[in-house]
Amino acid sequence: MDMPHDHNHQEATAKDYVRFAAVLIGILLVSLIYELANGFSARDFMRVFMGVFFLVFAAFKLLDLPGFVMSYIGYDIIAKRWMTYAYIYPFIELALALGYFLKAESTNIFTLIFMAIGSTGVLQQLLRGSKIRCACLGTYIQLPLTTVSLIEDLAMGIMALILIIFKF
Repeated sequence: MDMPHDHNHQEATAKDYVRFAAVLIGILLVSLIYELANGFSARDFMRVFMGVFFLVFAAFKLLDLPGFVMSYIGYDIIAKRWMTYAYIYPFIELALALGYFLKAESTNIFTLIFMAIGSTGVLQQLLRGSKIRCACLGTYIQLPLTTVSLIEDLAMGIMALILIIFKF
């Protein structure tokens, strides 16, 4: 029996890759324009980028929360065991976005933890050679879980770590 929101078996199209690139470029441009208008600093740029990133990625997940959940439980190490975590994950991302916009330093620690957890699940699936769909942008964009997914999680974790270590 097919689940109504299970999009794991749809193939990625060129349109999906263009949409994904457009989302990332949009996040980068919004962050860069904001920073240039407010006196650029690398630290603030990372903080703003992370805030916009989490806000946008959470919004895409919330467009089809059940669809996101059905994909996410396929590879997240917590959501596999506790489905409720998949339902609250986009709200965690919204909280992280808010934390970055409010310049709450503790947000970096929470981001580091969540990205480490996310990276673990993605890495496990990649090592198994799983052919499942990435849930990073909900069901809007149908991309396979690849090293790009892992790089996203690691990049966000590394930026959080940089913001924790260096107070430049």
